[in-house]
Amino acid sequence: MILIYRLGIAVYSFGITIGGLFHQKARLFKEGRKGVFEQIKSANIASQSPIWFHCSSLGEFEQARSIIDALHDKGEKILLTFFSPSGYEIRKNYASVDWVFYLPLDSPKNANLYLELTQPKLAIFVKYDLWYYYLTNLKTRAIPSYLISALFFPKQIFFKARLGKLHRKMLNSFDKIYLQNEESKKLLEGIKINNTEVVGDTRVDSVLERKDKAKKLPILEAFLGEQKAIILGSSYEAEIDLIVKSLPFLSHEKIIIAPHEVDEPNVMSIQNKLGNNCIRYSKYEQAKESQKVLIIDNIGTLFHSYKYAKLVFIGGAFSKGLHNTLEPAAYGVPICFGPHYHKFVEAVDMVNLNCAFPVASVSDLKSLYSRLEDTTFTKTVNQKVNEYMQDSKGASHRIFNDILLQIQ
Repeated sequence: MILIYRLGIAVYSFGITIGGLFHQKARLFKEGRKGVFEQIKSANIASQSPIWFHCSSLGEFEQARSIIDALHDKGEKILLTFFSPSGYEIRKNYASVDWVFYLPLDSPKNANLYLELTQPKLAIFVKYDLWYYYLTNLKTRAIPSYLISALFFPKQIFFKARLGKLHRKMLNSFDKIYLQNEESKKLLEGIKINNTEVVGDTRVDSVLERKDKAKKLPILEAFLGEQKAIILGSSYEAEIDLIVKSLPFLSHEKIIIAPHEVDEPNVMSIQNKLGNNCIRYSKYEQAKESQKVLIIDNIGTLFHSYKYAKLVFIGGAFSKGLHNTLEPAAYGVPICFGPHYHKFVEAVDMVNLNCAFPVASVSDLKSLYSRLEDTTFTKTVNQKVNEYMQDSKGASHRIFNDILLQIQ
């Protein structure tokens, strides 16, 4: 299995090299790792005993954010690594972090050199981005390691008798695994992994803290006036096409579209679908009163925009990757998304509570829109969303307290 694992990483590295010739993300992945050990060495990290957080991407960072902030406030030095450019490029200057790097690809040499140069007092991996040589090297060096916000499903490789042996060894490397739900705990008990605790999803704490510090957005306030908006968050073509087809019964609504990709070709494609009915956020000074749709063509505005929503339509669930539903939930607004949401615990929970709604067609959206016209129904939904978030908070605090006991 070790040979297959190493071969897989080698093939992935080669694929990224070729992909870098054509795709920006692949190019950033490759270029960002050039000279990374020289950068780490020159930063003199080892002498400062950092706490190391590793995140795959931006979503995993959000699950660690509250804990990072709290440890930073306690005076701890924080070392943060990312696997993906979409995390690194957005959070490379995050105020509560002392050093941010791309994680060198997993190998015996890279893992040993990285830990020799950084010498963390404690390591925290987030959700699922696990690397064999890093984890076994941490164990050999007796550096405590935690896995937080972990979530498991029966079909994952950990639970396959032969193929999962290496991955089960990775899980056994952790001193403790903090889980999002009881189902994950039962699955791990089935493979004799018992160093676990169910605490919930740390993202809840993060989004509630951010919501309390949300910024006013003068452009959105000018666009909306006294109205609330229907907001498409992290939207793809499927969600946008559905909204375009729904415009006849949304004629009195203001709509805000935040595409998942804000590159010029994608934004232009959305504009072409909407014609003169839309204006970009970056060009709002040219807006006409008749324009009903605003396209957010930047990164960083979406979260703050949710305070202006009457309904949020989250992207990704017409394929397999529903985006963040907890961010709009922090504002207590009704949420909808496509039909493929069942792998996302918070989405399933909110659907079961009747405060989030799957929509697969224009008729589904029209039916939901009609129900939300009833103020009693809407107030009930708002209350249920707020109750769900309040009942779900606290995971970050529990993990933070454990970390403090470990490092004191």
